Amino acid sequence: MLYDDFKPIVDLVLNNWTALQLAVEHGMGAPGGEKTAQLMAVYIARYCVENVVDRDELAEVIEDLMDEEFETVCHDDSPREIAILLLQFLTLLKEGRHDELRARLDAMPKCQKWLSQPIHESVPPQCHGNPDDDSTCSSDDDDDDVPDNNMNGAAASSSKPKQEPEPMDEDGDPGWTVVRSRRRH
Repeated sequence: MLYDDFKPIVDLVLNNWTALQLAVEHGMGAPGGEKTAQLMAVYIARYCVENVVDRDELAEVIEDLMDEEFETVCHDDSPREIAILLLQFLTLLKEGRHDELRARLDAMPKCQKWLSQPIHESVPPQCHGNPDDDSTCSSDDDDDDVPDNNMNGAAASSSKPKQEPEPMDEDGDPGWTVVRSRRRH
């Protein structure tokens, strides 16, 4: 019974977690990341309900799951924040403080329930931002009749040889996204 009430809360919290969403969208870990994230939510909910856990222990479990299942290490302390939030909600649920629980859940940011939707129907990760801004999406369609634009927006001369685009600077290995806290210490 407690699991049935707590599992949707775990889903909601994980749906709001940017690090997990990025790991799934960018194909970190084994194929089938969305299914792995759904199983991760089941595991976390069962783990919390069936064990007496503290926030540090739960944070370690979440960090281990992200590392083992998604080959992702979070340097932003978000696993600990997720653990604290989940344990606060579980405590409210166990104590029967349903009105306070509902109010806190309603106060959470509204988000797309991406864990419950097939990932191929969502926006591809390389196409974020303004749809009119070509810098956020890449296209395999090369049209030689359209002049290339350089970084300043000036048209490139058609007599100059076509240059390959310069790779973007990345922190760490290619394919990795670094998530850092906004807070300054």
